[in-house]
Amino acid sequence: MIYNSYGDLTTHSFLRNRNAELKLDLATLSEEVSTGKKSNLTEELGGDFSYLADIENSLKRIESQTVATGETKLFALSIQDSLARVQEGTQQLRDDIYSVSPALTENDATQFAKEAERKLEAAIGSFNGWAGGRSLFAGTATGTSPLNSADTLMTELIGEVSGLTDADDIIQAVKDWFADPTGFDTAMYNGSTTDIAPVEVGAGEKVSLSLRADDDNLKSALQSYAIIALLDEPALGLSADTKTDLTYKGGGELADSTERLITAQADIGFMEAQLERVSARNLASKTALSLAFNDIVLADQYEVSAKMKTTETQLEILYTVTARSAQLSLVKHM
Repeated sequence: MIYNSYGDLTTHSFLRNRNAELKLDLATLSEEVSTGKKSNLTEELGGDFSYLADIENSLKRIESQTVATGETKLFALSIQDSLARVQEGTQQLRDDIYSVSPALTENDATQFAKEAERKLEAAIGSFNGWAGGRSLFAGTATGTSPLNSADTLMTELIGEVSGLTDADDIIQAVKDWFADPTGFDTAMYNGSTTDIAPVEVGAGEKVSLSLRADDDNLKSALQSYAIIALLDEPALGLSADTKTDLTYKGGGELADSTERLITAQADIGFMEAQLERVSARNLASKTALSLAFNDIVLADQYEVSAKMKTTETQLEILYTVTARSAQLSLVKHM
């Protein structure tokens, strides 16, 4: 009797402990199914979380760089669009002037002057462009439109060339005013003379979009438009010959401005290509790190489901054995 009693007690204790173990295993597996994560990372990592922390920090850094890269790409694209509009304008007016030369008439010159004035206003509008709440060509003064109006520009230039009657003299006076710090930079430019700080877009890589509206390549377009627009100003009283001469030579200035703008576009294009390369590299790094992170942290749902079925089966068998051992039904046992 004593032997049987101890045997019954041992069996009961074993079944009870095994039941608790299986229920705990089932609860753990259920948690992994619901959260998608492994329940015991300490055991998974052997108590050393430094590797996982490094992965998480790297992912956060790449995410920050990805955001910066996206914003910089938008900024660069907006700059490129603005430059393209102005460059297309200078090239078109240049081609129109050359298409009627040398049979250029005073009436043609007047029409080209009106067109130059319209394009001057459009160019200033482009250089006053914004993207993402920031001014494109104002340096660090990103909350400021960098240029004053076309009317302000023309008023200043009329005063500079007043009394001049030769096309070459007028062109030189305009160029001198644009080059003089007390000329264009004082009367027209409202932006900062400090470039935007370079943006970190990748490991050890920075991009600097530092093109400003007081850059010589951009000023050249405004200068060329202004030279041609001046010939239609009544206050100057220019002769027909001077008007046609100024128009033809203004076409040459437009050709130079077109080349300068293409140079500026190429510089921005180089940075856009750099941004694309960095974006691709960041994406590859993020993918690799994410896979490593998932391998450590996330539970294999197929494996967990298989373990759950096995555990449930074992628990059902245990209930059956327990019921038979105690001569109880499963319902009474539960």
